[in-house]
This record gives sequence, C-alpha cells and structure tokens, in this order.
Amino acid sequence: MQASVLLKYPVRTVSAACLMISMILKAITALGLPVAVLLSGGWILSRVSGLGSVVNQLTQAGHTVPTALNRRWFGYGTREVQVYWHALQESGRRAEKTSLQLDLAFPFLYGGTLAASLLWAQATVNESFQPMWMVAAIAIVMIADWTENLIQLGQLAHYQDASLGGSRLQSAWIRVASCATVIKLWLTCGVYVCLVGLVFKIVLTG
Repeated sequence: MQASVLLKYPVRTVSAACLMISMILKAITALGLPVAVLLSGGWILSRVSGLGSVVNQLTQAGHTVPTALNRRWFGYGTREVQVYWHALQESGRRAEKTSLQLDLAFPFLYGGTLAASLLWAQATVNESFQPMWMVAAIAIVMIADWTENLIQLGQLAHYQDASLGGSRLQSAWIRVASCATVIKLWLTCGVYVCLVGLVFKIVLTG
C-alpha cells in the first residue's frame, strides 16, 4: 500500500513537468511564429524583388541609402520620399516596385499568424475581454499595410528625378501613406505586446 502511494508522487511530478514543458513550447511557438514569419517574409521579399541586392551594391559603392519608408516609425514627408527613391537609383526603384507589389500578399500571412497566436493565447488564459477586439486591431494593421503599399506604388509611378524637371509626388497622398505606415508599425507593436502579456500569464499560471 505504501509503495503504491509513493509511486503516485513521481508519476504526478513527471506528468506536471510534461504539462509545463508542453505549455512552454506552445508559448514559445505563439511568440516566435509571428516574428519568424515577419523576418523571413521581409528577407524573402528583399531577395525575390532584388531590392536587398541593389541596396548592398549601392552601399558598397559608397552611396548612402536612407531607411526604407516602411520602417519609419515616425512617418515621412514628400522630401523624405524624394530623397529615398533618388538614392535607390533606377535599378533600385524597379526593385522597390516589385517589392511593393509582392508585399500586397504578405499581410494575409503575417496577420493570420498573429491572429492565430492571439486567439490561442486568449482562449488558453480565458480572459474576459473579447478576442474580436484583437482581430479588429490586426485587420487595421493589414488595411494600413495595403494602404501604404498601394499609395507608394502610385506615387512611384509619378516619381521622376529632380534633374528631369522636378518631383511630381503628391504630398497629400504621401501624408496618407505616412500615417498608414505609422499606424501599421505602432499598432503591430501594441498587438504583439498584448500577446507577450497573455503568453507570460499562461506560463506563470499554467
């Protein structure tokens, strides 16, 4: 009798440890998958469009290439767009166009991955708030991403070097694209912070 009771404790301990390990692995997946999709997607877009190769060549040749427009947390104006596209030169602008076109499909992948991670975390921690608020935030991120890309594609078609007669960029549309970029970056960051908070709660209370 005593032996059977003693045997139960190691079994329970092992079972609890396995559950904890399983929860930690799921938490790592929930946190890591959206980041992996974001980083790998950016790398693939850079490689397929050729933009990364062009930027590397320009940098090695001694040219300064400003930060890409879609990574500017505080937005940009017509002047910044003009400077960036001028720095890319003709080959870089062709690659930029291809990158923007390919990027129109990327929000589906990243948004879907982030939504899946959030919904799993919310269901696991069983919080009272509605998951639809999170899905709505991700939908706004996706719409902002599409808005940014479509406007930049349109303005890229209007672009011409100052040496050929000056910029034909439309400042109003540039401001809209800039706002979309800012919303996309900061809201994505906020959603991911919520995901991190939920996952940590799962691990600590699991």
